[in-house]
Amino acid sequence: MDFHIRDGSQPQTDPSENALQSPFQCLHFSLWNRYITNGDDAPTHIHPHDMARLDVSRTNYSQRLPYPSRDTLQHQQLYRNIQSSFEELFQWIEQVIKKCLPREYDVLVELAQDLPGGYVSPVSPFLSLVVNLNVSTMGHRDRFDKDLCLVLPIGEFLGGALAMFEQRLVVELRNGDFMLFQSASTTHFNLHYEGKRASLVCHTDRGFEQWKEGRNGWGSNNYFN
Repeated sequence: MDFHIRDGSQPQTDPSENALQSPFQCLHFSLWNRYITNGDDAPTHIHPHDMARLDVSRTNYSQRLPYPSRDTLQHQQLYRNIQSSFEELFQWIEQVIKKCLPREYDVLVELAQDLPGGYVSPVSPFLSLVVNLNVSTMGHRDRFDKDLCLVLPIGEFLGGALAMFEQRLVVELRNGDFMLFQSASTTHFNLHYEGKRASLVCHTDRGFEQWKEGRNGWGSNNYFN
């Protein structure tokens, strides 16, 4: 699968008018811990795979642990290519966040520790990377995000500023600039643009708080290591 930025040089109309005719491309290279099968009330002496929930028709055994998104599984080579291409950038961003926002950094990086299989996030301190191609979003909040979200546009373009409603801010982000903000509590969107534009968005699923506190309720199970 080739990675490219779609040409967005034509003046764009209201996103709500074109939402069905020309949906934008978006890839979620994410690690999730939402909609998990919680083990708080489960017996501790029985292996988790030998138990089934009684209140549902089917027990989802794959979501007892944090799990990768569908895009991560379906486009593994593309994800590796992106990691290789932007590795130094992601490392530099992590150092900037650690220096300028040490408290926020510590909260996020703590959630990224002790993950199954010794997983190490390539976009630390975040756990998820979203690649948006040809995007002008409508106003929204990302209610599943934990604290901060990072957005970084890339390409040759004019416009596409990041707007934050509650703060009454419009930030003109150029190619390679990045912005951190609280995406769960801030209504945000980006304005129309001309040219070729993509954006890298890093965030962490707030569901990882459950993993940190009690391994999704399975931490006391005798078979859980």
